[in-house]
Amino acid sequence: MKPGDDVRLWVEFKCPICSQELKDDRDLANFLVCKNNSHGLLRFYTGDGCFFTTDHKVAEALLLKGRKVHVSDPKGFVQLE
Repeated sequence: MKPGDDVRLWVEFKCPICSQELKDDRDLANFLVCKNNSHGLLRFYTGDGCFFTTDHKVAEALLLKGRKVHVSDPKGFVQLE
């Protein structure tokens, strides 16, 4: 590759819990979402790479994988669940 070459990147985001592809969150800009029943609703903020969940066990699993995560009140984060 040399300077001036046209480079196109495609980034695929996968859920770190169930490995399904994260989908565009239609409720919030800059968020991706996974709605797998095995872990409940999980949101990913593309701005800083943080995950949001209401489940403490899911949060612990994400922390063990080295991910940034926030545990949110279900009523306080645009109806997370």
